[in-house]
Amino acid sequence: MYTKILRALDSYAAVNPFTWVYGLGRSLLALGTIITLTFSPPDILFDAQLFGKMSLSPSFESFNIFFLLGFEQLPYAYAASLGVLLLVVSGVFPRYTGVLHWLVTYGLFQSASLVEGGDQIGSILTMLLVPVTLLDNRRNHWVNEPQAQPSYYRNFVARGALTLIALQMAVLYFHAGVEKMYKLEEWKNGTAVYYFFNDPLFGYPDWMQGLLAEALTNAYVVTTLTWGTIVLEIALFGALFMSPQRRYQLLWPAIGFHLGIALVFGLVSFLLAMAGGLVLYMVPPQAAGPGRKKRKTLGESSSSTTAASVYALAQAAAA
Repeated sequence: MYTKILRALDSYAAVNPFTWVYGLGRSLLALGTIITLTFSPPDILFDAQLFGKMSLSPSFESFNIFFLLGFEQLPYAYAASLGVLLLVVSGVFPRYTGVLHWLVTYGLFQSASLVEGGDQIGSILTMLLVPVTLLDNRRNHWVNEPQAQPSYYRNFVARGALTLIALQMAVLYFHAGVEKMYKLEEWKNGTAVYYFFNDPLFGYPDWMQGLLAEALTNAYVVTTLTWGTIVLEIALFGALFMSPQRRYQLLWPAIGFHLGIALVFGLVSFLLAMAGGLVLYMVPPQAAGPGRKKRKTLGESSSSTTAASVYALAQAAAA
């Protein structure tokens, strides 16, 4: 048993986690924050009366860029944050941009008065990514560089951080799925989607009237969407215990689920934050990029067409 454990740990540390896959995940997280800052000016996200009063602890305010510059200088904090986020998306020098990325997402979540779940999960995941980025000595996270002499300790720590991210995503979906069954009666009787979709403040937009109005009067459609949401979220938690190949097969339904939420409720930045987390959770580190033959190693699976397309665009931008 001792020998088997050592072999398993060796195999775990032998896999190079510093690939375009984790680069795609952190870029999607950054893109979500970019959209939030670009389309939400300071007077929307920040309230003058609450500014500086929502921090967890005064000690954390010392590195919050929004608090450091002050309420009157928020446009400068916006500009600096967007500069950092654009560098993250470009992939340059992840060792240096990783910590800065977390400082931006953490600062926004702690200082903004109007935040949503995407801002929270972005802050958590970028923090968990810091050990990975600090150990990544590549010039660009979109470029796969084979390890001539693999550092098992470096790989082990980075993969451990990515495993914590997978655990975080799994727990997130488990909580979301299970909580629905005991917190609100409408989820149990299969009608919750009807009420959420028809909410006068948060419901679907007018342009979806012709598509959804009649469908939401059909009991089978409403019940399927309501209970199907719970089943999918619990299945996404269960993916933690699946093989990489089977886990990867749930990526498309998961992203489609969040795309539907974005279309109905307008939560685009939440979509990108969750998509980034799903990539880190479900795509194997050694998934092949476009134009590259897949190396047949234990526990690996093929990469998605969408991920490959994003990778190709990023490669061109980096060049």
